[in-house]
Amino acid sequence: MRQWWVVPGELGGFSELRSVAIPDPGPGEVLVAVAATTINRGELIGRPRLVSTNPNARPAPSGIEFAGTVSVVGVDVDGWSVGDRVMGRGSACHADHVVVSERALIAVPAGLSLVDAAAIPNVFVTAHDAIVTAARFEPGESVLVTAGSSGVGTAAIQIARYLGASKVIATTTSPKKALALLQLGASDVIDTNGDDWSTAVRDLTGGVNVVIDQVGGELARPCLAAMATGGRFVTVGRNGGNEATIDLDRVALKRLSILGVTFRTRTPKEALACSERFVEDLLAGFDDGSLRPVVDTTFALENLPAAHEYMASDRQVGKIVIVT
Repeated sequence: MRQWWVVPGELGGFSELRSVAIPDPGPGEVLVAVAATTINRGELIGRPRLVSTNPNARPAPSGIEFAGTVSVVGVDVDGWSVGDRVMGRGSACHADHVVVSERALIAVPAGLSLVDAAAIPNVFVTAHDAIVTAARFEPGESVLVTAGSSGVGTAAIQIARYLGASKVIATTTSPKKALALLQLGASDVIDTNGDDWSTAVRDLTGGVNVVIDQVGGELARPCLAAMATGGRFVTVGRNGGNEATIDLDRVALKRLSILGVTFRTRTPKEALACSERFVEDLLAGFDDGSLRPVVDTTFALENLPAAHEYMASDRQVGKIVIVT
């Protein structure tokens, strides 16, 4: 089968398409014939560190989510059969087939194509974990979602609206994307290129209760300035940089919480539990159309490097899907 790997190079990691044996599922595992997968921003951010002079850099298969059909069921698997339409989070998903734990499987809602389904698992599980588990969101609170057009951003906007937020404010640096964000459920869209945009957020909310941030860097300071007393700032991504200058006195006076969300330091059991909580809370929303995956465009599996180039252009709204 075909499988993409990230390989260390002189200038950083690069993608390499390999021909490898189709893996066999072990006990409690299934083999899924991948119909679609996606790319994610972290694949671009991590590549500069994968230089060939780094002794810790190793080639590794890429891809962290999939949608497809079950093709082989391992022993001790209960509840899944060959031919079932499934989606989920995993590893080595930029391939024709992937082996995953049966606990990672999520049934694809009947009204969705497998291409659409591939755009759900990573961003909706991540956004749900940030809003519900980390931020402890309560209905009636206001939510600010930075980088609203990102994959996690488009999911977070919908989840906050679905769970009963009083206001869902999305940020963007591209006014052309504002209409798409409003159609997803944002009550307001703020252009962070403007001066003192945090004041506009405070005017809309009286101080925002929850911030779901994909940007980091210098955007963190105005986000904190826009927050209400007792607000929760959740850092999900740091596309704008890992370091920020913040006013600790404001953090103390407003009794703000700064929380981090990642799957990199979670055990497989902890990561699977996040997916299971998402299913319990939100999967019904895809059945009735209250929630929907946002697919910007698709690329063929063999054109994965071109998909990464498109992602780097920042023109997309939602997910870029790779079709096998």
